[in-house]
Amino acid sequence: MNDDFIPPKVVHRPLAPPRKSISGEVIYLDLWREWATARPRDWHAIFKTNGPVRQRAASVAASFMVFMGSQGGKGFTHTAKIFAKEPCFLSRERAFIAAWAINNMRCVGMNSGLRSSEYMLAAEYPLIDWPRGIDRRKVPNITQDDNDILESMVRWWSTDPAAVMREIAEPMISAMNRKAMSRMFDPIEESA
Repeated sequence: MNDDFIPPKVVHRPLAPPRKSISGEVIYLDLWREWATARPRDWHAIFKTNGPVRQRAASVAASFMVFMGSQGGKGFTHTAKIFAKEPCFLSRERAFIAAWAINNMRCVGMNSGLRSSEYMLAAEYPLIDWPRGIDRRKVPNITQDDNDILESMVRWWSTDPAAVMREIAEPMISAMNRKAMSRMFDPIEESA
């Protein structure tokens, strides 16, 4: 990337907000926003796509980060780290891509037959009656540009900077969970 390049101005807003009750979603999004805003050239350089890297890409990337803070994201990361120890994948990046392919697979007996990307990029949660009730109107159409951005994020998730972000996030998530479980900061209703 040349020194004259100025990345487009974007807002790092996910397609659906993080759930306040899931501390990992909130923390990963906050860390992502802080990093991407402070380093817009590094942020832009992540993406390998034929499409434009504009607001949609920023929203897809932010949605990926929210997902990484969920149980689904933790499961994906755990699998990817295990794969990365296997020499057959030849590189950490390829191991993470392989784990993503499996995690994002459509499987009727799991996740009600929706892909992780469909949950991740849905503006509203598409399940109405677990395990089979899906509101098809809420399932997003995933474009190839979206897939390119998600794959780029998976590649980035395999890098040292992403590992540092995870190391920073973990104690923050634990602390936020301890705070919530203590109920020490819940408002007390005063009786009249």
